[in-house]
Amino acid sequence: MTDTQFDPDAQFSKARIEMLCDGVFAIAMTLLVLELKVPDLPRPIAAADVWHVLGEHRLGFVAFTLSFMLAGAFWMQHHVLFHYLVRATRPLALLNLVFLMFVSLLPFSASVFARYGPQGFAIYFGNQFVLALLLAAHWTLAKRQGLLRGAATDPKRRRFAALMAAFPVVFGSLFIVSLFQPESAGLAVLPGMAVILIIRRVAEKRARAALSS
Repeated sequence: MTDTQFDPDAQFSKARIEMLCDGVFAIAMTLLVLELKVPDLPRPIAAADVWHVLGEHRLGFVAFTLSFMLAGAFWMQHHVLFHYLVRATRPLALLNLVFLMFVSLLPFSASVFARYGPQGFAIYFGNQFVLALLLAAHWTLAKRQGLLRGAATDPKRRRFAALMAAFPVVFGSLFIVSLFQPESAGLAVLPGMAVILIIRRVAEKRARAALSS
């Protein structure tokens, strides 16, 4: 037997880690819909009354939509990150398990958001902030261990690295705002996403300009 067979880092398959991640994300994103309850109304009832009652639960629909979109964004980032990975190591697999633990908390934090509104933003954005930090830690660890494929000057890789840095900053800012001005945190989500897109675009432009110079 070769020494590689006894290397604990060689026991981790990228494919198996990605399968586990896909399963956890799929379950967590599906469970988000459970917060949307069908109101128990007397019959017969007019259609306008149904829409009125549903409107009273609009916060639940907002929480579901936003949470599903953010979960999808984290899944996409995680997917791209693993595309750049040459192989998975034990530290990376352990870090990924911690990441998945907070992915599984998404339905809970979304429920807090749906039930308590701005008063629950600290828990909600705290969950998103930890996810962003852990995802960025994946990238940093992989870079330090020399596990990333492609040149560091590649425009797409630099664009992705910029996103990895931008996510914790944006969600960290939303978390801090939610601690002191909860109502403002909800309004800052869309501008925050716009900032991430701008950073992504600027990073790619700078990388392409550096290559052509």
